[in-house]
Amino acid sequence: MWQEERQQKIRDLLAAFGQVSTDRISQSFGVARETIRRDLVEMEQAGELRRVRGGAVPLVREAFSFQVRHTQRLQEKRAIAATALPFLRNGMTLFMDAGSTTTVMSETIAGPNGLTDLTVITNSFDVARNLTEPTGEPSRRFRVLMLGGEFKQDPNETVGAVAINEIHRYQADLAMVVPWGVDAVKGASDFYLYGAEVARAMVQNSGQTMILADHSKIGAPPRTVFCPPDEIDILVTDAKARDNPSFEAILEKLPKVVVAE
Repeated sequence: MWQEERQQKIRDLLAAFGQVSTDRISQSFGVARETIRRDLVEMEQAGELRRVRGGAVPLVREAFSFQVRHTQRLQEKRAIAATALPFLRNGMTLFMDAGSTTTVMSETIAGPNGLTDLTVITNSFDVARNLTEPTGEPSRRFRVLMLGGEFKQDPNETVGAVAINEIHRYQADLAMVVPWGVDAVKGASDFYLYGAEVARAMVQNSGQTMILADHSKIGAPPRTVFCPPDEIDILVTDAKARDNPSFEAILEKLPKVVVAE
């Protein structure tokens, strides 16, 4: 089993059970305990977990609740959405994944200065809701296609094989996706494997890819990569990203970086 595969499985176990045992995962993976300990040390140094006697527990992630994450850096996310909006055209077909910034983006699209005649294919219940009328009926301005699949909360989204298979049925003009982090070498990544799989499928089935990432995502340690740097057509971030030491490398590596002022 490759190191990245082991570490992703460790992340999934932490997310599911809130703790992992070195002995148990050593037996489950069929690798030496020393190998697992080295993985845990590396993941602790990357800020992914905290080692405890006999295993590890997850760090308390900043703003764990989606509702809290949605309100954090809201000014920056609104600036990103306003800056991204002129790149869209009436009549386009978009993929939009689940995340606090795509939720804000959908609010901007549906606003008075937004667009019309858009087809939006999404796995996000929040995005779909924002693009419907208050009565719950589909908006006359938008055609919204909600992907099926396994339901997960925080955020409310569909994931898994059914969602991915449905994505491959469509071809979009643009994928608008939100990463866990953006790295100059690895590209855009997601914290969870299932989120990365959805984002990767959207990227593969789109003419262009737009990454929406506030300054906290810039230079974050890569998790599960879904889009390498040369496949990111546009990165839209906020002005505070300029203060990040990783920003210059990202400017040099990515084809187009737009900063929302």
